Amino acid sequence: MELGKYYSQNDKKLVQVNDQEWKVALKKCKNHIEWKLKAKTISGAHSASVLGGDPVEHYLGVAYEKLLAGDWEWKDEYGLAEQMIRIIDSQISKQVEKAETRKAHESQVVYMDMETGFYDIADAPLTPREEIMMDAQLQAIEKAIDGDDQLLFIVEALKEGKKRAEIAELLDITLGNWINSRRKLKEGS
Repeated sequence: MELGKYYSQNDKKLVQVNDQEWKVALKKCKNHIEWKLKAKTISGAHSASVLGGDPVEHYLGVAYEKLLAGDWEWKDEYGLAEQMIRIIDSQISKQVEKAETRKAHESQVVYMDMETGFYDIADAPLTPREEIMMDAQLQAIEKAIDGDDQLLFIVEALKEGKKRAEIAELLDITLGNWINSRRKLKEGS
């Protein structure tokens, strides 16, 4: 364990702490942690799986270690329990910030243009087997739309790599108008 810059100063104060003061400080700290993390240890930043052990023991250990190693300056105006609670509160806040930063990066929403992505996938090279299957599916589609000039035009435009907006422009229709015309056709038949 590396010693911090406050080691000598803290060591002088820790030597003066008797067993009873330690017991009282540890009890106060445990109660404080349990109160502070009430119902927050099941999942999230303060869960045992994230901290690597029991949250109460984790924060108690961190506070004890920071005082003992001299990583945290023990202010004269605070007793042992108050000093440890200050360290614990600081570490809890840091853990929340760390989790929120990690969560923000993990759950960042990345925009993907589905239409462009669809055509990018379509441009991927096909294996001979995939090519045969694609041709069979295309023939089935062409057979199914035989006699419907508008659908045939759309399929041909898609085969040429045209996008929805371009096809609609070529057909001089909006999607809503096209859906309504298809609905009227079905109702009439």
